[in-house]
Amino acid sequence: MLAPITFACVVAAAQSFAVPQAALWTILDAEHGKVGACVRQANGTHDCGPGQVNAETWVPHLAKILKRPIPTIFYQLRDNGCFNAYASAYILRIKIDEAKGNIWDGMGRYNSATPSLKNAYQTRLVEAYRHLAE
Repeated sequence: MLAPITFACVVAAAQSFAVPQAALWTILDAEHGKVGACVRQANGTHDCGPGQVNAETWVPHLAKILKRPIPTIFYQLRDNGCFNAYASAYILRIKIDEAKGNIWDGMGRYNSATPSLKNAYQTRLVEAYRHLAE
């Protein structure tokens, strides 16, 4: 059964991982993913749910730290909007930490640490932020 992403989930996820709500909302808007859907990428991996979390990268990691089976984590990531919001916030926290606290750099790293890809993603983030501000 699909569980939608809610305002309360995004707010709680941002608070839980001490990431700015605006940053998390901007990423969710830029990613434009949907509960119940995974998109196959050109490299053969799959980005899932509202935050378009890469399944091949993050499902094994989340399964290990949450001590739950990989299939369970995959289905939660894809089909549970609240779980996906928490996973997105967790990833954003890791990326901000990798960027030594630089939120903008961390937001870019949510997509890729490769400078050209990060810069292109940051352009998408600006557009998403403008969209949210309308």
